[in-house]
Amino acid sequence: MQRKSSKAKEKKQKRLEERAAMDAVCAKVEAANKGWANSSYRSYSCTQMKKVMLTVFKHNHGAYHFFRDALQFDIDDTSPSVSGCCGDDCSYEILSRRTKFGESQQAHPGGHCGGCCH
Repeated sequence: MQRKSSKAKEKKQKRLEERAAMDAVCAKVEAANKGWANSSYRSYSCTQMKKVMLTVFKHNHGAYHFFRDALQFDIDDTSPSVSGCCGDDCSYEILSRRTKFGESQQAHPGGHCGGCCH
């Protein structure tokens, strides 16, 4: 039987500490979610997001392609490269993706009707 090196023991200890820290964070999130569900604000938890937006740096090619290719985000109309405020000088793009609640709005581009069928 081979003895573990001190480096391997340190790595294992670090992994255990990271796991414990993550478990602690998860416990806090779970407790917060339970508190939210029991609060007087719970009626707001059922809002229906119509669009998800995020900012990604152009130099972060991995993130850019992940959101564009894997998650099907598009460059948003408010992104500097589209809106023309900065052109190619800007270091970021704003990406967005409609949710299932926002899909009906796509049939009314530029409209402010909120997805109704006028």
